[in-house]
Amino acid sequence: MKKLLFILMMMPIVILAQEKTVRGLISFNGEPLPGVNIIEKGTSNGVTTDFNGNYEIAVNSQATLVYSYLGFKTQELQVGESGTMNIVLEEDAQQLEGVEVQGFAGVVGRARKRTESVQSIPESVTALNSEGIEKNGINNVTNFAKLVPNLKLNSSQAAGINFLTIRGIPQIRNADAPVAFVIDGVTIPDPSLLNQELFDLALIEVVKGPQGALYGKNAIGGAINIYSKEPVNTTKNNLTLGYGNANALLTQFVSSGAIKKDKVFYRLSTQFKNFDGLLTNEFNDEKVDFSREFNARGQIIARITDNFKASATLQFIDVSGGAAYYSVNPTGNLFVDGFPGGALSPDPEDGNNVINHDEPGKSDIRNAFGNVSLEYTPGKVKIQSITSYNYVDRSLSGDLDFIPFDDFTQGETAETKTFNQELRLNNVASEGKINWSAGGFYQDIEKPFFQDGYNRDFDLNQLFYGIAADVINTTTTYALFGFIDYKITDKLTASAGFRYDNDTFKQEDHLSGDTFERSNDIVQPKASLSYQATENALIYANYGRGYRTGGFNPAVTDRFNRDFEDELTNNYEFGFKTSMWNNRFILNGSAFYTNFSNQQQYIFDLDTFYPGNYNYDKSKIIGFELDAKLRLTKYLDLLANYGFVDSEITEGGTTGGVNGTATDLSAFNGKKTPFVPQNNFNIGLESSFALTEKINFDGNINLNSTGKTYWDESNSDAFTTSAYQLLDARASVSFDNVKFTIWGNNILDKQYYTEYVPGSLFGGFDDFGWRGRPATYGASVSINF
Repeated sequence: MKKLLFILMMMPIVILAQEKTVRGLISFNGEPLPGVNIIEKGTSNGVTTDFNGNYEIAVNSQATLVYSYLGFKTQELQVGESGTMNIVLEEDAQQLEGVEVQGFAGVVGRARKRTESVQSIPESVTALNSEGIEKNGINNVTNFAKLVPNLKLNSSQAAGINFLTIRGIPQIRNADAPVAFVIDGVTIPDPSLLNQELFDLALIEVVKGPQGALYGKNAIGGAINIYSKEPVNTTKNNLTLGYGNANALLTQFVSSGAIKKDKVFYRLSTQFKNFDGLLTNEFNDEKVDFSREFNARGQIIARITDNFKASATLQFIDVSGGAAYYSVNPTGNLFVDGFPGGALSPDPEDGNNVINHDEPGKSDIRNAFGNVSLEYTPGKVKIQSITSYNYVDRSLSGDLDFIPFDDFTQGETAETKTFNQELRLNNVASEGKINWSAGGFYQDIEKPFFQDGYNRDFDLNQLFYGIAADVINTTTTYALFGFIDYKITDKLTASAGFRYDNDTFKQEDHLSGDTFERSNDIVQPKASLSYQATENALIYANYGRGYRTGGFNPAVTDRFNRDFEDELTNNYEFGFKTSMWNNRFILNGSAFYTNFSNQQQYIFDLDTFYPGNYNYDKSKIIGFELDAKLRLTKYLDLLANYGFVDSEITEGGTTGGVNGTATDLSAFNGKKTPFVPQNNFNIGLESSFALTEKINFDGNINLNSTGKTYWDESNSDAFTTSAYQLLDARASVSFDNVKFTIWGNNILDKQYYTEYVPGSLFGGFDDFGWRGRPATYGASVSINF
């Protein structure tokens, strides 16, 4: 009996001793390979390398691992004593030279915080790995959004003022973005960094639908994941030089290698860009849309032991550019039908579209960011700690009346100081029914904000007209989260997750001397069911709750109260993912319904010179999206996507609070939500082939369309822009270690607005339009050494 008890006690130890976690890097010619399949031979236990070529798998200690990837020779290797197995794959000449057309290679992402093929994730996901990023010339989220159905990002007024719309949920001024913005696993809460210059990337990915259970507050419409390329063991350097119209200069340098081989690695990435501008101020004949930007990022990774890795990143961004160059009365029809701008819709092809103001505009952003990540894998559980600090300093100055007359000017400064600490645990992928993750999160945000200007100057002494805001907003967050996948059968998987957030908001108003404070306790659940109907067909259904924080306005007016409410959504989605014809045709789609409470809206009250936000009581969103890729021949791919949304105010409610008065918003019941394009599509052609044995060609052309957009709740035709299309193209030739590229954006020089501000929104006499960028084009040369 004692022997039996001893054997039973020792069995778990024996079983654990027979299992081990193996990790490593898969590469070719010193570059990591994403999407490589690693299978424990004789089992269904397998993983895929991530966008930086890394993998991690729990296997039997005597296992044989099989490494396979399209166009490369399959390798089989026995697991050794070391837990690290770095593999260099060799090209398979027979596959490369074969007549049969190969299908698309799988793209991998981290939509659910673990590495998975995009085709196996039960979410609406669009992702590009490093090869796709380079081929499409992706250097900011705006360019990436063109390839994503139901996603749009515009910038306006000044550097750092962005407007992102996803699945009918818009971003408004003085409020958070409707997505979680994540760089290298760290949530960046300041929306002014959404459209920063991106370079030296391994992955850019958007996952749509509420993602609060996985990413926390403000992921009400989804999440954008960006991952930098990691340092490599082999010394590699890259220098890129470029030039384009408007004296567009580009200098980029990347260096990576080993400080101590196989142990400590570094990567240094720097970039400088200059653009003199293409839009002219008629008042002084000077360009107003100029920009200059410097970026520097340094990374160090130390593999201290087989199961302990430490990494650190430092980044600095310095941006300066034009500001406040709105065109006034763009339709040229002042006071027609009693409304500023008249009854004609704002069409920049027909209207004034003239920039003509006396006060030069300028804006600046400086950002310093650092994070330290520690990963420890003692067995089949990975423990990760991520600590980060982010500082943003933003300012703008310029005209406020936007006409050539000494009148109103504006000025604004804002800072964001953010400290994040996250502790995460998850199981290492293995042959089993359960995958899980759990953890805790702490965040402290401080936002001093000062808005002044509004000066009047009639060639006399300047008379100060008022300070709109001088406040410090702070937010403190504590959160707990968990997520689990359970394979009910080989084909049916259920997923469930939650996140509990405790948020405390505080505002110190230096003008009134008042302090305001409130707290939230929010639970964001998520559930999904996915069914692998066949090897190449997945269907899924999701439910998720979304939450975007409210805040405080600088004052109470008839148009808004001192505070504005948090947004809450309940989202239901059904989707499918299919691949056919040996992966030569991929078609993914989804349909969704969102029930929206307290949707936020921005207004500038000209009567009091206070900007503020208010809420609609109820809104609803119905939409769908399709995304397709077709390999027509060995040398030509057709890519297309389409997104449609119907975003409607169902119960406007009331707003305002001066002396107990309120503004009735019921007149807007049944109206479309402002700032939301009703649809968008992208259609493109891509080609890659060898011109000779040593020379390769890559090229693509994309036509992107942004649908009809209403700019205020009245949905008047006078405040509506029609759909417009932009055509972009890019081509490159590479040989040995050199690549030449030519590119063009908006090559048909389409005139369009990225923002339109009706005068009725704030009681002004004119409407204002923010012009999109005209045609830009250029060339670059890139050298690896």
